[in-house]
Amino acid sequence: MSVVTKLLRSFFETVLSQWPDLVGTFYGVLLGGLATLAIVRWQIAEGHRTRENDDKVFLALLVEHVNREISQNVRVLRDLMSALEQSVVARTEMWDWAVTISHSFSQQAHDDLYRTGLQRYLPTFFEEAIREAHAAVFEVMNRVRQARARHIFNASYRDSGAELNEVLYAETRELLPGLLATLQDADRVVDRSNLPWFPADGGVHPLPRRGRIRRVAGRLRGKTANS
Repeated sequence: MSVVTKLLRSFFETVLSQWPDLVGTFYGVLLGGLATLAIVRWQIAEGHRTRENDDKVFLALLVEHVNREISQNVRVLRDLMSALEQSVVARTEMWDWAVTISHSFSQQAHDDLYRTGLQRYLPTFFEEAIREAHAAVFEVMNRVRQARARHIFNASYRDSGAELNEVLYAETRELLPGLLATLQDADRVVDRSNLPWFPADGGVHPLPRRGRIRRVAGRLRGKTANS
């Protein structure tokens, strides 16, 4: 028997004698690896759930700010409509006063919400109400500023400027009630109690402690700055 044959025979005898240990080691390593992978996946998923919960806590606070902003804009629009009702005739000073009132509209809370990107958690109907309220305020502000400029232009350079200004004044006043209705609808919808992760019985989750709010807000600001 050659040396090579002896070596092969010795190798196979060793493998056969240690086969149960080898199989056990293989399955032990495999099961250990799968267990480690499962633990890592659980930790990642748990981290995602924690971050999502923190995001939704902060989102509820942002929604409260947006709701207060919409309520304020409803009051401003009512003031604007009341001011324009004080005269049935188009006058430059009425447009001046309308522009002054329109400067009281606020859009800061809306902008803060969309800077965080957290609107992705909102239901479609909820976000649509916020967008429509923002669009209504934007339209009022633009319409009033443009109407004042058109009024001055018509009075100075158009032969039928007085008639055109009366039409402009009437059209603007007729537009505002519809935009007010849009804001009022949004004011009813945009409430944190309407968020889907709040209790179905109408209860309200307690606000988080101030320290937690700071941590969540700080992390979101950092995320916004890096994006």
